[in-house]
Amino acid sequence: MATERQRNGCRERLERLSESQCDSDAARREAILELQRTIGFDRWCWPLADPETAVPLSGLAEHDYGPNLPHALELEFAGGDFVAKHIVAREKRAVAGLNADTGGDLARSRRWDEVLRPVGIGDIAVAACRDELGCWGWIEAYRDTADLAFDEEELELLADVARQMAPVLRRSRAKVRNPAKEAAATGVLVLDAQLRVTTSTEAAFRWIAALPAAPLFTAWGILPPVVYPIVTMARTVGQAHALEQTADGRWLMIEASGVADATEGDVAVTFRGATPAETFVLLCHAYALTRRERDIVRTVIVGHDTRAIAERLSISRHTVQDHLKSIFDKTGVRSRRELLATFNSI
Repeated sequence: MATERQRNGCRERLERLSESQCDSDAARREAILELQRTIGFDRWCWPLADPETAVPLSGLAEHDYGPNLPHALELEFAGGDFVAKHIVAREKRAVAGLNADTGGDLARSRRWDEVLRPVGIGDIAVAACRDELGCWGWIEAYRDTADLAFDEEELELLADVARQMAPVLRRSRAKVRNPAKEAAATGVLVLDAQLRVTTSTEAAFRWIAALPAAPLFTAWGILPPVVYPIVTMARTVGQAHALEQTADGRWLMIEASGVADATEGDVAVTFRGATPAETFVLLCHAYALTRRERDIVRTVIVGHDTRAIAERLSISRHTVQDHLKSIFDKTGVRSRRELLATFNSI
């Protein structure tokens, strides 16, 4: 068991890491190594999140239940399971432990009983990487069956590290790479009640092949994990969606909805290029733009010059220029043209 001094040392080292220029993947792997050295666990996963819908996106992981991810995510997002990521993301205390939440009876969680226990996983700890602008991912750590459960001090450490790492994950969503010049065609899959693909289009699989870690999921014989939560949620509320980014920088909107006049439980999943309007709020949050800065960006997008912006927002031209300078600094652009390219990328 780590001492208070060791836990505080871990916090300090990861605070410095969060302020560095490491990319999201490198920062997450370094944070996991530091946590493993401090509190001890072997298996883990760390997905990013859609901050609007709290759906897990692509991520990093070291565990051995990959081929059973569809069932695990179905059980987690169907409602009623313990330490579900989308629930932890919205709770006042942004961390939860399975042992603590079940009173030591882990089998109360179907996800643990049917998927995690068979591979030797014991307690689970989930911490939301959340800041004032949204939830950007989760640290999910697993103890082996023979290990002690996560205690309160360890859960608090995970919560603190998740909070420290939230800006790193948020900034990673703001890195708009070079998107394709032509928008890809819309693709569709239909999944049955057992999460099996019954109908598909070539365009859907082209989108799937462009997602991070696509070869791994193909080798496991499953779809990208983001698909399963939105399918499960669509069965409950009628429709669900998530905004993902492909490995080559395109914004992808994945939507799920029930299929009318089809077999009960069938869900259609649509893959299409996201519109600038759909990415606008996410990018504003990712760049930590203030409300007034968002207003300025909106007016730039519709083509207003400084004078028109000042008149529209009832502020001086000097104030407009000050806001634009701040926006340029936050987004890393040098001109209105580059700003337009950033917010109009697809």
